[in-house]
Amino acid sequence: MTKWMWFKVVSVILLLGVIIGICVLEDHLVTSALAMVNNRCYEIEVAIQENDGIVNGEVASLVENMEYEWFQKERGLCFLVNHKNTEQLGVEIVRLKTYIDEEEEIEFYVSLNIIKNYVETFQHFMGASVDNIL
Repeated sequence: MTKWMWFKVVSVILLLGVIIGICVLEDHLVTSALAMVNNRCYEIEVAIQENDGIVNGEVASLVENMEYEWFQKERGLCFLVNHKNTEQLGVEIVRLKTYIDEEEEIEFYVSLNIIKNYVETFQHFMGASVDNIL
């Protein structure tokens, strides 16, 4: 093989390595962000059971923390995925705060379940896939 052929082979291998590396990084960022939201939902459910309702400082604090952490991670995700996909989750998190203020427990649970459903659904189509690599 000539030097030119070796250069082509090495260039293609390096290019594929960079693309695969970016996809792995994307998958890690998406997975960690969605896992954080899922963990916060679990913590909120535990706090509701321990405090017999949604109207207390601990639940409000957990929702505030989830909102802050999500919006911090969402900034990075906007470079990787469609912003409209991540925006839906942010809207539901904000609704949780409204339902606490209005003491609407049923709507709070519905919104919390919607958030968990979004997390499960988003993990399937936001992560790295063969289509992203190609």
